[in-house]
Amino acid sequence: MQSGKVPMFKMKPQRGTLWLAVIIFLLGLAFFYDGRSDPGDVPARNRADLVFAVSIVVAGVLVIISTARMWFGHLWHDRYGRRR
Repeated sequence: MQSGKVPMFKMKPQRGTLWLAVIIFLLGLAFFYDGRSDPGDVPARNRADLVFAVSIVVAGVLVIISTARMWFGHLWHDRYGRRR
């Protein structure tokens, strides 16, 4: 960056963020099934629904963040790679 050039962004999603999204989704799913195991415990069922909905939203935001570079077309080319 000292030469005034813009760094090239790679067209790969960030793996760590994607794995974190998968882990959060699976934890929310596990909590959902655990909260729904007793049909007589209504507050646990409602809590499980809420936690699962929040985990879906958080996992979705993390997927969007990890693939954010692919959403912007001006980052898809190597503008300064071929210059000397």
